[in-house]
Amino acid sequence: MEVNMEYNPESYYKSLDRFFQGLRNFYSETQTTYERRLTNFFQPLIFRYRVAKEIKKQTDKYLASDFNLIELIKPDENRISDLVALLLNPKGEHGQGETFLKEFIEYLKGFLEKTENLKALGQIDISQVSVEKEFATYEGRRIDIFVKFPGFVIGIENKPWAGERDRQLADYNEFLQNFGNENYILIYLDGWGREATSMDEQTKEKLKQEGKFLEVSYNNFLKPWLIKCYKECEAEKVRWFLKDFVNWIEDNFKEEVENEERKEGTD
Repeated sequence: MEVNMEYNPESYYKSLDRFFQGLRNFYSETQTTYERRLTNFFQPLIFRYRVAKEIKKQTDKYLASDFNLIELIKPDENRISDLVALLLNPKGEHGQGETFLKEFIEYLKGFLEKTENLKALGQIDISQVSVEKEFATYEGRRIDIFVKFPGFVIGIENKPWAGERDRQLADYNEFLQNFGNENYILIYLDGWGREATSMDEQTKEKLKQEGKFLEVSYNNFLKPWLIKCYKECEAEKVRWFLKDFVNWIEDNFKEEVENEERKEGTD
């Protein structure tokens, strides 16, 4: 049997050309179909986005939804402490008297259930309070916010971003223990809910059981308190400030919220 092995270049190139032409046609048709489907899918979304954008543009003339006073001042650790101290002070410029301080104390009680300190906190005379910033200790350290009642003191160490210095909380605790033999609470307010590292674990656990030490975060302590203040506040200007403060926390400390949601999902 004879096999024709004659090579025909013209026929070969024509076959090759037909193959690639068919491939190009297939690709073109597939791409056109894909683009059409994408257009059909996104067209309603694009329309809704444009409508929403136009509505926002019109309503922002009256609502200014992107305007946030706290974001504009770019607060650092000290400025945040100043704002919290201002709200806690019944004589502060907010004009709400003891309202915010009372909300703070009531919310704080919820963290002290079944502790020895709860009863003492419930007996404080809120009318005799003094609120100070950067309160100096015997060692020359400074407690960010110092709230003093007759027979009871609250020290707040505010750490939105940075960690503690060596033995910082241990020294604060020793200072509060010796501050006129009074009942006290040391609050470690961390922006992200990180655990304190400048006090040994054994001491921390003992103080927690006594209700004398709390590790709280912006999202589980500061934000809920601000919301309570917002609900009770009668001055519209201050209400807007409180709302901006809450929104600023939500925008800048999202990771902690997401971690808490993931944690709850695995419980």
